[in-house]
Amino acid sequence: MKTTDTVEFVLDLSRSIDSELAADIEKQSVYVSEDLVSLRVIEDQTQVKVTHKASGDSEKVRDKATRFLDAMLQRFRRIEPTVHFRRQGSAMAKPARKVFQQLEERHWAFQHSEGVVSLSGPALDLMNAVDGTFSREYKRRFSAVMRAYPAMIKASLLARCGYFEMHPNALSFVSHLVNDFDEIEAFRQANSASTELRTTHSGAFAPVHHCLNPAACFPCYENLENQTIDADGLVLTWKGRVFRYESSNTAGLDRLGEFNVRELVFIGTDEFVMKGRADAMALTIAMMGEWDLSGRIETATDPFFATVYADKTFWQETMDVKYEVCLDVEPKDDGAPRSIAAGSMNLHGAFFGDRFNIRDHLGEPAFTGCVGWGLERWVLAVFSQHGMDVAKWPHALRAQIS
Repeated sequence: MKTTDTVEFVLDLSRSIDSELAADIEKQSVYVSEDLVSLRVIEDQTQVKVTHKASGDSEKVRDKATRFLDAMLQRFRRIEPTVHFRRQGSAMAKPARKVFQQLEERHWAFQHSEGVVSLSGPALDLMNAVDGTFSREYKRRFSAVMRAYPAMIKASLLARCGYFEMHPNALSFVSHLVNDFDEIEAFRQANSASTELRTTHSGAFAPVHHCLNPAACFPCYENLENQTIDADGLVLTWKGRVFRYESSNTAGLDRLGEFNVRELVFIGTDEFVMKGRADAMALTIAMMGEWDLSGRIETATDPFFATVYADKTFWQETMDVKYEVCLDVEPKDDGAPRSIAAGSMNLHGAFFGDRFNIRDHLGEPAFTGCVGWGLERWVLAVFSQHGMDVAKWPHALRAQIS
């Protein structure tokens, strides 16, 4: 967009912020307004520069941006993350650059649209190898029961899981044309000679009853509703398709609107779930060593919507309920090192046990925890750290995809 097509203004922050909060503000700012082009934290981190379309209403953009910033900074208290594990691989001295571009040039990745990517060749082989390794190890080490769940999820189930309250910006809704002959015919005629979707009016679409699943673990809790878990606990695993609307944050394999997750869920007593997460962490550390990957495991928080960001983030940090596996990937354009969250290990307490009346063997609400690996991000990390020549990869990886 040309400079003449935009308007800029600066807003003062109520206080100086750290780089982590600045990054979160910039990332979540994409949901402020359809007219917003960018919102960037200025170097001294006491102001932001807002750029919006010249066709937009500047006062409305200013008002939304101001309220967004107030919400992000409200009662915010940053707690430094605790690093539980760090590993420096042997290959990161010369990390690969422009990884997704190289995958596209080799026809190992294809971008169908923003945030929607398919893989083939060694990239697909690698994703299947990562998934297969964790799947086998989950079955061997945890006696995990294999499951499969659909990509669509009932909107009412997401409501019970609290997703509408915490992450409404990430949702992708599923609808269809109403059961009306005239509405369907009008839609057909509007699209009969078009190569692009043409909608008639919003009333032609039925109320939303389903969404594309934004969190892999949710379906299993409905599946276990009103059940009692035998012995100390139950472990489930599956490969799920996950969908999160990321607006203009989508980029390569870094941040997708649709991606694959290898999920592991523990259901049972508090002790059973806590031990499960600890054992899953030990397995992850072992695999990072076997595959010679650089990265770390640290406490983290979810990307909550701005109006609940401060409270929910602080709660997650103080309760130590979320760990992320951050793998090193290709550096930034200026050469600065970069990492990306390739998975998380989460404790839910008795939240889902209460919501779905799942009981442990003692008759108490079951505790739950989940481990989810974003498989495309593991692919990005391996190609970033080990390059495009599969023959030069660690033997443990080569053996699985050759």
